[in-house]
Amino acid sequence: MMVRSPNFSFRSEVLTLVVCVGLSLTLLFLPSGQRLYVADRLGLVLTAPYWNVRNYGEDVFRIRDENAWLKERVAELELLADAGDRMQRDAELMVGPALDPGFDGELVPCRVVMRQRSRFATMIKVRSLSPVQWEPWMPVISRSGYLGRLTTVINDQEAWVELVSAPDFALGVEIERTGLLGVLRPRGDRFVVEMIGRDEDVVEGDLLITSGIAEIRERPEEGHNEILTPRGFPVGVITSATSPSDQIFKSIIVAPAASLDRNETVFVVTAPDLGGNR
Repeated sequence: MMVRSPNFSFRSEVLTLVVCVGLSLTLLFLPSGQRLYVADRLGLVLTAPYWNVRNYGEDVFRIRDENAWLKERVAELELLADAGDRMQRDAELMVGPALDPGFDGELVPCRVVMRQRSRFATMIKVRSLSPVQWEPWMPVISRSGYLGRLTTVINDQEAWVELVSAPDFALGVEIERTGLLGVLRPRGDRFVVEMIGRDEDVVEGDLLITSGIAEIRERPEEGHNEILTPRGFPVGVITSATSPSDQIFKSIIVAPAASLDRNETVFVVTAPDLGGNR
């Protein structure tokens, strides 16, 4: 049983039939030359809009499919680009800072796997990709500068590092511009340089580097050991240098060069003459 389309009433269908029959009869009674002309005009008026709309719809659907494919391709390329950038960043993280000419040590890349949870972290745990002959007090740096030194060896691939922010930490430093020597120490939430005379040439913006002066540490099982931190690793930048009238040393405040709480890869400085008995 045929069901009448709900979009047209019976009267509309009859009217459409009458119009079609009328047009057909009109074409039949027209001369042959005019019949073709009128049929062509009627085709343009009646059928051309239909084909235009149909072609437009097909173009819209085709363009929509092409856009969907292009979006998929762009997303894929963006993922590949992100992966490439991530691989490049990882490769750059594994490249340590340049060592001074003549220094025969090595930089062992290590991942930070644990850190002390506190406002001012003082310890991190590092893990190397391959076994390392750790020695306590070996310097540890990041790409930006000096971080601290090894304190506790766990095994041949893991060790604890004491950061420069530890309360009792002291490091021999040098003002790169003038060669003046001092001692860097943490003081609460900031770092200061001590033992530089009040009349010395120190200005804001001066770069501090490790001085390379040996530090003395005592280990009961081995006696006194001279631990040498190589000279030239960036330590920080002087942000304030004043000369209090009641003191013989300058009051110097330093901003550290390396981030102490946002490190993924660090480098342990190893060398044949580090940690040896003297």
